[in-house]
Amino acid sequence: MNDRVRWHLDNPNIQVFISFTIKITASYLSKIRYSPYQYELWNICNSMQEEGVILYTIAKYLNKNGYKSARGKLFKNSHINSILKNKLIADNIINKKI
Repeated sequence: MNDRVRWHLDNPNIQVFISFTIKITASYLSKIRYSPYQYELWNICNSMQEEGVILYTIAKYLNKNGYKSARGKLFKNSHINSILKNKLIADNIINKKI
């Protein structure tokens, strides 16, 4: 405490309150947000993969039907793998127990 500051709290009519706020953040507490377009892409990729369709065929389907990647490019196998993998990772983070 600074020596120049003097506190005179001998008076019973004076009440002093100290209040502060603590902000705690953790990556597993925040919800991962997807745009409707990203969620639509994931739904298509996930449902096709559950039917047994390979990544190359899913990419070919998306390209044929006019879908573009987040950067406006044509889809490749690696894009489809990333879409499926990243959603799985995000879901695991959200469902992680403390």
